[in-house]
Amino acid sequence: MDEKNKRAIGGPPLAGFAIALVLTGSAWALLTLYEFIVLDLYPVREEPALFNPYFLARSVFALIVSVALIGPLGRFAAPYSSLKTGELDPMARRVAVWTMVLGLGCAALLLASPKMLMEMTQEDTLIEWTSALLLIMGSGCFVAETLRRIQSGPGRDWIAKFELAIAVGMAFLLFLIAMEEISWAQRLFEFDTPEEIEQMNWQGEFNFHNLQTDLSETLYYTGVGFFLLVFPLLRETVFRGPEWFDRLLAFAPSRSVAAISAPAAMVYYGHWNLIPIQVTTFCALFAMLVYAGAAKKRDDRGEFSLFLFLAAGIVLVQGIFLTYGARMLEVGNASEFTELFITIGLGWYGIDRFRSRCGLAHRPLQSGSDEVFE
Repeated sequence: MDEKNKRAIGGPPLAGFAIALVLTGSAWALLTLYEFIVLDLYPVREEPALFNPYFLARSVFALIVSVALIGPLGRFAAPYSSLKTGELDPMARRVAVWTMVLGLGCAALLLASPKMLMEMTQEDTLIEWTSALLLIMGSGCFVAETLRRIQSGPGRDWIAKFELAIAVGMAFLLFLIAMEEISWAQRLFEFDTPEEIEQMNWQGEFNFHNLQTDLSETLYYTGVGFFLLVFPLLRETVFRGPEWFDRLLAFAPSRSVAAISAPAAMVYYGHWNLIPIQVTTFCALFAMLVYAGAAKKRDDRGEFSLFLFLAAGIVLVQGIFLTYGARMLEVGNASEFTELFITIGLGWYGIDRFRSRCGLAHRPLQSGSDEVFE
């Protein structure tokens, strides 16, 4: 890396994002406290989307803080950042298009047959098992990376040891989510839920996320949503740092993960009244627009059209679910589709990292960072 590109870790994009995140969290905490004490609204809940003046004002608040979060990342991107120079490989573009087409199909299904939509989102359906298999596939990719790192031997390089720990952790985490998705194959192997867990579990199943379903879903949708849709933009815009910073930053999802995960931000209804969910959706939308704008500036018409299509899809599908969500026979029907698209994103995250490390994909990198993947 030349002297011109040697910058402090993060720089203005990271600093602006961090400040906006702290202010957003503080404002949301105060608003949540007010609603809990004065309006008797529980902080995490599932209910039909509301559009009275108060809830519309909350949406405006979520919109403003989303602009504050994404704005610094697009505005202060370094001239040499991959946001302004990199591009997606053809396979990632095709997967992103077809994933959004699937999202449009979900909206069409809501309009055509709410009964069929409900049937598709029941336990042990194709959607649930597909979600689990995608996560297991992503986990397997990190297992392969782990074995490769162990075989090469990290030696005394503390960064390599930390990278190994991250790979192991991601392999375990994706496998854990997969098993939770299918309740550890309880219905497949037909074993009973232990009485202690059954009494605490909201659905009487052998899993942990339903011990407090609303809380676990809110944390999962928001946390993973930011990881898949905002972290890629953060990765591409922060200034370069020391070697250890660049190598750890390489574990953040790439631009292709953000593109393929876009539908995860657009099928909300029962959780729409929660500000973290709205912020996740708005941030995803603005991230797609930042990517589209960057592609237009470097005259990449294909990628410009792709991200514009993804942004339009988010607006259209989320608009349909908010407008016609009351047609669903159960308020939580949309959640299964949300989880499907999240697992598609997580599965691709593992596959994308495996492909990049094996030299099978073009990776949108910032200059001077190719050694990260050696």
